[in-house]
Formats: sequence, structure tokens, C-alpha cells
Amino acid sequence: MGEAKRKLDIKSHRYMHLNNNQGLTYPVSVDYTFFSDLFELEKSYASDKVIMFRKNSHPLRKYHITKTSIQLMMAISRRFNSEGTLKGCPIHKLYSLMAEEYEDPCSKEQFYAEIHKFKELGILSIFQDGIISAWKLEPFKRDTGRFVLFSPLVFTKAFTDLPLAAQKLYLYIVSRNGERKGGEFKINMDSNSWIYTLTHKTRPVQVRELMDSLSKIEPVAGKPLLFESAIEKNTLGQWSLRCILNPTYIITHEVGAHYRMVPQAKIPYSKTVTRLRMLLHQHKIGEVEHFDQGLVFLGLVQLLNKASIKTLRFAVIRIKEMLQNNLGQPYNLISALESELKDRTFLTFSEILKETGAQRYLIVKGEDYTDARPLQFFKAVHNKFSVSEFKTICLAAVPLLRKRFGQHVIQSDPRYSSRKLRPGSPIPEETFYLEDFLLELKAEIDNSILVS
Repeated sequence: MGEAKRKLDIKSHRYMHLNNNQGLTYPVSVDYTFFSDLFELEKSYASDKVIMFRKNSHPLRKYHITKTSIQLMMAISRRFNSEGTLKGCPIHKLYSLMAEEYEDPCSKEQFYAEIHKFKELGILSIFQDGIISAWKLEPFKRDTGRFVLFSPLVFTKAFTDLPLAAQKLYLYIVSRNGERKGGEFKINMDSNSWIYTLTHKTRPVQVRELMDSLSKIEPVAGKPLLFESAIEKNTLGQWSLRCILNPTYIITHEVGAHYRMVPQAKIPYSKTVTRLRMLLHQHKIGEVEHFDQGLVFLGLVQLLNKASIKTLRFAVIRIKEMLQNNLGQPYNLISALESELKDRTFLTFSEILKETGAQRYLIVKGEDYTDARPLQFFKAVHNKFSVSEFKTICLAAVPLLRKRFGQHVIQSDPRYSSRKLRPGSPIPEETFYLEDFLLELKAEIDNSILVS
């Protein structure tokens, strides 16, 4: 009975009620490659220099883990998805999410400077993915699929008030100990020990002071962080660190347990966003906006960006049909719709070529090439023009093409076989392709509009 109660007691502290804006705080899962890369920065500490990573900010050492480094590591591990990426989350939002969990979070300026340091180190990248910003954790799963599970105690003020060296030492011990409970953790400390490199201490007595500070804190009242700790020397004069971690704070992996909380993607305002939301609600499928933390809606916005209202209506009707047929799961909805839209756009572009007369100048180089030529043309232009833009440019191009080539281009025409037509410029000695002509005509028109 006593053992069963002890196990229940340990499990109850897996989730902790902290003095933060989260209330119930979950354990956090940190990618081991990320953890290792970050901690190994300390190997270059001796040759490090202070850098201003942000204008008018405080200087930071590049190859050094700070308290803010640890808080950023936990924020990334909590909020990035299982592929090590995060979309539609501005920097200020990531800071506010981090600050919600910590009882005593770092300042916004410290956090921003640390992000710039991570970017400079190549640990973190931020890039534009269409209309939104996206984050990528570069070391994620590079060498292994292993993760380190940390108790919610890392978000407590008691832990963040510890000396930085003590925090790093505890996190390192947990990463090495794994999920073992009740067993003794031991590591030898020679003069070149990693413990000294990590903590920037040089003597056993200093490491003992760090272990003493860890032994004194009780994240849960009456339950110390460590059961035992000692810095000892054996008969050969070799020093070692020995401790027993309190199993209350050792997290074992459970299938379905909460470790990550990926935020809803924040999508910037645009005409496409407004129209798509309106049509989804008109067709009573507004819930699509919240599928997979908003990433499905984001994917739809990127797929349909600058599409005509006619195309948007078609897309929403198809989404509703797929949902009704139980085909519209968040993971296949976008790819299924993308395939249909590509086929539909190909037909639309082909119809515009015929309608405007531009198809007479889409000639081929032989019977074997005839079937492939329209698809080659479509692949070259479909991402460059909206449907309305494509029709406008074709209408503008046909008079120029007729003036230069006549009613159509034929393969025996020397201007086709050896020349490439460019609007408003001498004919160069290259083969003519209609797609090149249309793209260059569009650029010429755009430039003339800017000049005027």
C-alpha cells in the first residue's frame, strides 16, 4: 500500500500548479541534439568575446549559456512542433508564451538578444514562408531521435534563482541520468572534467557548493530536489560527483502525455484571408480555420493567395464536399485541393490561350514534343500570373506577336528556328518561347507603370 501511494504521489507531481499564467504546468521534452549543441558552446568559452547582438542592447558572450539561454531552450522545446519548426508566431508572441510559464521570466530585451545569438550561432533560423514568418531549430534530431524530459520544476522561481552553474549542472545530470529512478548517479572529475568546463569551476569544493544549493531547494514542499549528494575523493586521489535524484522530479515518457503546446498560427491580414474566412462561414465550415493549430487554414491561404473570388468559391465548395465525404482530414485536405486546383488552372490557362489567340504562337518542335509543350508552358507561367493577369498579358501580347510573325509561327520560319523574340528589343540569336515573351512583356509593363 505504501509503495502504491508513493507511485501515485510521484505521478501527481508530474504536472505542477505554479505561480504563473499557465496554472497547471506540464513536463517539457527537449531534443537531445539541441540540448547537446547548446551545452557544448561552453567548450569555446575561453576564446569567447562579448558581442552586441542587438542595437542598444546589453552585450552577451557568444559561446556561453546564460539563464536566458535556458529559458529560450525551454520555450522552443515547448512551442515548436514535433518537426522542430514553428509557423505564424512572431518573436513577441513567443516571448509572451515563454513568460506565461515561468514564475520569474527574463526580460523581453534579454529574450530578443538571446534569439539573435541563437541565429548567429546557426542554432535557430527565421525565414519568410509566403505571407508568414517561420522558425526552424537547426540541430533538431540531427544525430538521434532522443529527447530529454524535464519536470515543470524548471519553470519555478526557486530553480531560476539558483546560480547559473547550478542550473546547468542539474540539467546535465538529468540528461545523463535519463528515466532511472532511485539509482545513484556518478561521474568522475579529473582536471579536464566536462563538469568544470560546463560550470566554469576549477575546484571540487566549488562543485560541492553547487550541489549543496541544489539539495536545499524543494519545488514541492517537503520534497527536496536531491536525496543525497557528495563530492568525494577515492583512495587513488580521484574526485567524483555522486548524487541520487528525487524520483518525484524524474519524468518517464508516457504515450499521449502533454509535452508540447504549439500555438495557433497568427496569419497576417490580407484580402485572401478575409474572403476565405467569409466563404468558410457562409458554407458553415468555419471550424476549418482551427484545424491543426491553424496550420491548415494557413496552408489554404498560401495556396489560394491572390486567387480570384471564383477560385476561392470553388475551393471552399470542394473543401465542404471532402469534409462531408470524410476525406477532409487536416493532413490531406490541402494536398488534395492543390491537385484539383492545378488541373483546373491548367485548363483555365489553356482556354485563355485559345480565346485570346495566343495559342497560335505556342508551337512545338516535333511530334514527340507536341504533347509535352503545353504542360511545359503551364509549369513556367502558372506561378507567375493570376488567371486575370494571364488573360490581360495574353491580350496585350497577341498584337505584338501578330505584327512580328503574322497570324501564327510555323516551325519552318527562320525566326522561330534560330531566334527568340523579346518585346521592344532587337531579336537575339536564340529559340523563341512564348512563356519567355509573356514574362518579359509583363516585366516591361510593370516597369513602365513604376516609372510613370
